Amino acid sequence: MSGFHDRHEGLFDTGELEDKLVLVVGCGSVGSELSMRLVRAGVRRLSLVDFDEVCESNLCRTVYLARDIGRPKVDALAERLEEVRPGLQIERSAVDLAAVDDDKLAQWTASADLVVAATDHPGAQARLGALSYHRKPALFIGVYAKGTGGEILFTLPDETPCYPCVLGAVRGQDAPGRGQTDYGIATGQLAAEPALGIDILHVTVCAAKIALALLLRGTGAAVEGLVDPERSVLFVGNRAEWIWTEPLQTVWARASRLDKCICRIAPGGSTADLLDDLEHVA
Repeated sequence: MSGFHDRHEGLFDTGELEDKLVLVVGCGSVGSELSMRLVRAGVRRLSLVDFDEVCESNLCRTVYLARDIGRPKVDALAERLEEVRPGLQIERSAVDLAAVDDDKLAQWTASADLVVAATDHPGAQARLGALSYHRKPALFIGVYAKGTGGEILFTLPDETPCYPCVLGAVRGQDAPGRGQTDYGIATGQLAAEPALGIDILHVTVCAAKIALALLLRGTGAAVEGLVDPERSVLFVGNRAEWIWTEPLQTVWARASRLDKCICRIAPGGSTADLLDDLEHVA
């Protein structure tokens, strides 16, 4: 009888992923697919955070099924993942991140081995970046308008620039837009942007491989070569525009630390200190 990891033989020590905890904030088109890729690779422990419910329009570009419509995304996603590998340890929080205080969110990030920020809310991404930076490795994924491409950046405590530094550099280079803010939502969450599921999946699969590299860092696995603190942002293109000269091209880039940013605050600074100056992220 074959085993779950038989076709991973020789690629990495599968036992290294068994006890890793991944915090996934945002279980939409990116977060749901990325979680599925991690589980299929061998991750058994996840903490899922999303306040939303599955709707019909989600079905064209997520892991959800018609029978999931109306259910909390965290519950539906946990069930889909369990169907792939029974016995997973999955924590579910069907809450709006805005309702989670900073101390609680800091505890969530500190307890995880990897933080995945896959929300469609710039403020939430920045907050996760601030609270995770001095604590744990983190991965931030954004898909550009109409699925033209996306950005994936990772942070390592005190080794890389932080999320605001990298995003500030990107925004200064005329990057494609992240979609329009839904003026009907007081929180500033981005409106759902039309994009082919396959274009979003291209960005997500690249992010999933970087996530595995972060989780396997220091184990000698070949995939960990993706993690180089000297270049911590990957631009994934679906079309030949902006910095991409060919369709389906990827480009690694470097970013410098801003003069005043959370990654220049000494570890142990208060939550208020970390979140005090994020206006350059918007």
